[in-house]
Amino acid sequence: MDFSTTIYDSTEDNNYYPSSKAAPTLSANAFNNFVLELLSTIELESLGAVYHRQLANFLPLEGLSLTDLDTRWVYGNSPHTCHPITLQVSYHSLQGTECSNVYYYFTRPLTIDQRQILEQCHCIFARQVAHAIELMRMRQMATKDVLTGLGNRSGFEQSIDRVISQSTRNHGTFALLMIDLDNFKSVNDNHGHREGDKVLVTVASLLTQSLRNGDEAFRFGGDEFCCILDCSQQQQLASAAARIQKNINSSHYLTKLQVSCSIGGAIFRDGEDAHNIFDRADAALYKVKENGKNSYQAA
Repeated sequence: MDFSTTIYDSTEDNNYYPSSKAAPTLSANAFNNFVLELLSTIELESLGAVYHRQLANFLPLEGLSLTDLDTRWVYGNSPHTCHPITLQVSYHSLQGTECSNVYYYFTRPLTIDQRQILEQCHCIFARQVAHAIELMRMRQMATKDVLTGLGNRSGFEQSIDRVISQSTRNHGTFALLMIDLDNFKSVNDNHGHREGDKVLVTVASLLTQSLRNGDEAFRFGGDEFCCILDCSQQQQLASAAARIQKNINSSHYLTKLQVSCSIGGAIFRDGEDAHNIFDRADAALYKVKENGKNSYQAA
């Protein structure tokens, strides 16, 4: 394991380290408590905070940075007067084994004993990071539609519950669009399910292009899609629906197959739950279907 830093020219000469008497060793009880709390934290977002707090109990830790994993995960301080040490964690991803740096900032140079403590603690932390990343990846797979890459129905249910909680807590709002493809059944009947899959992938891509940052698109099931939008006014919602329809109707591939879309929309109201806003948007969608398709209506 590489313990090189930007402070020392060599880590092999013990004269570069303060005396090991300058700091107490880590007791077995303290180490056990550290291990138990770290191993009981499997959520990647909170793992760094737990690790920083625990490590600061027995090392002169000023700050900890996991910005290679997420730019938001910085704990404590890292002033220029600190003594930095950079170590690595490795984990499996879809691309294979990847490595990220963990940046430690100490208030003073570590003794040899303290570096041994850091090595032990970092090894445990690195293993737990790998487990947490694997868990996060599995959860993402469970909420993703395999064909289109959009969120699936489970992902939609999790997201809408989250935005309802945020809106209720912050007195905010959001909007929901329900989208149903017109004439999709005839594509499957006349051209086969492989062509139907290609239509779904194309629509998913166009939906993603039509949305702004912060908006989310899902394949709810079959040829039904839905979008959770960060907007509060009917005009904004109508503009988003028009943008989606324009992109779909401008696709030469979809036009050739006579595929268009019908859209129903609703803006969240105080006191509603997920079923309420979904039913309103869905009812508006079916009114569009009854009145000739390829249009938009708000609840």
